[in-house]
Amino acid sequence: MHEFIGLQKKWSISKSSNGSDFEMQRLVEHLLYLRGIITQQQSEEYLNTPESLYLPPSILTDLEVAITRVKKARDQKEKVCIYGDFDADGITGTALLIKAFLRFGISAIPYIPDRSSEGHGLNFGSLKKIASNGVKLIITVDCGTNDLEEISFAKSMGIDTIVTDHHASGMSESDAIAILNPKSELNSNKFDQLTGVGMALKFADALLSGEFEDWDDGLFELAAIGTITDMAPLVGDNRYIVNKGIQELRSTKNIGLLQLMASAKIDHASVSAENIGFSIGPRINSAGRLGDAIVAFELLTTHSTSKAIELSGQLEKTNLERRVFTEEHIIHCTMLAEKLEDIGNLLIVGDHDLNVGIIGLTAGKLSEKFGVPTAVYSIKDQVVSASCRTNTLFNWADALDTCADLLIRYGGHAQAAGFTCDISNLPELQVRLDAIAAEKFDPRFLISQGIIDAEATPTIVMRDAFPIMKLMEPFGIGNPAPIFLGRNMLVDEVVYMGKDSQHLQLKLRDHASIWTAIAFNQAWVEGTREADFVFSISISNWKGKPRLRLNIHDYFPVP
Repeated sequence: MHEFIGLQKKWSISKSSNGSDFEMQRLVEHLLYLRGIITQQQSEEYLNTPESLYLPPSILTDLEVAITRVKKARDQKEKVCIYGDFDADGITGTALLIKAFLRFGISAIPYIPDRSSEGHGLNFGSLKKIASNGVKLIITVDCGTNDLEEISFAKSMGIDTIVTDHHASGMSESDAIAILNPKSELNSNKFDQLTGVGMALKFADALLSGEFEDWDDGLFELAAIGTITDMAPLVGDNRYIVNKGIQELRSTKNIGLLQLMASAKIDHASVSAENIGFSIGPRINSAGRLGDAIVAFELLTTHSTSKAIELSGQLEKTNLERRVFTEEHIIHCTMLAEKLEDIGNLLIVGDHDLNVGIIGLTAGKLSEKFGVPTAVYSIKDQVVSASCRTNTLFNWADALDTCADLLIRYGGHAQAAGFTCDISNLPELQVRLDAIAAEKFDPRFLISQGIIDAEATPTIVMRDAFPIMKLMEPFGIGNPAPIFLGRNMLVDEVVYMGKDSQHLQLKLRDHASIWTAIAFNQAWVEGTREADFVFSISISNWKGKPRLRLNIHDYFPVP
């Protein structure tokens, strides 16, 4: 690979399949090759996203037990509770199953715990409340796999539990009557990329598809939002779910989603994975971070226009507060990190009473800034609550597994996890995690080095590749949007944007056309009239008309 050094990071420029520059092949073939698409059959499957990518739920162990128990609840008119996590994955999954169960003939009760007072997953207090309502069956969404004591407690009160989840499973036996989790030792790993809402969708499919031809009406749009927001790889099953969900969203009748998109200034007719990831998902997540996650749930399930307007307004306000708090936390925790004599192989910082709904976002930003796996914690009543992130190949889930003896509770994924521990265990935990990072983390594998697909001007990309690039969507984790390097582009105009002038709007010229470009959180080198730009292309609809924009990832002035 060639290299390009920008002002933001180092970039590698991809070679074609025969090792030459991409001009030796057609640009489209080059882009497909870089994504592992080589044969005609692979190309047709990737570009057409056929229904064959969607795997049937029937291969899940415990599925028949779960269906039988739900049918019993329907026949005996038992009270059922859908118990979801408070992030966008759990909220959309809860909304999806509430909708599916209603179609199945069960008016289930939703329960989403409070992040700060109850934490992730099942807890004894919530189970007592649920039991007092006469509930006899709980179905979890995006949680429950490792809540062994809580499930046993529910059983002691006469409540059965069906777990739908996607988090890593321990080896201990559970009193749950069924566990629908691709990471469970009992289940096939064919679903191992699915999210919590993805597993909820499979369960809904199994319940409804035998009785209703249009079983999936309005369900895939919810699954798409949760899948993208939970940063799942958009390949295979997930690619089909998200692609179909986005098509649903473009003609949705869901009043809450329509109002949510209107609040975010998104034309629903052209909504994209990018819109979901950067605008819709964060608004849903904000409810669980700073407010009450049930607000977002109610927005997704309301049939009242006036209620949708009210709820979306609440989410908009909460999301603005989330942005302010996040910036404050990043500044504070950056100062704490910079005071350390040596950050080491892994960064752990925190303070008393930081907002537990914000520390995950803060950890992600610090991991990007310092280039190491990062945990940010809040201390309350001598208990440390931490969120962990990494932009490297370091595996937080595995690392926390090896330190389980020091932790009260932990869980999550390779790049995003969390834990609680007694404050007295924090020093030893820091030492052990740093040692694990030193042993397993190779700085050469930093993902902060970017990959450029090809050198090409915007005019060439639009002429030779853009129609096919639309079929390559949805873009996201596991299927990144193509990134190009445009050499010697002329700068006609620079406009500073944002309250702190931290963003740039540019007018750029290549050999044939003038382009509008946006550069987020990038400083401008004054006096630059010509530069090499690293860019991707996006199109949105504005008042019914397509609007094309270059997204600038990096640049370097030409002397």
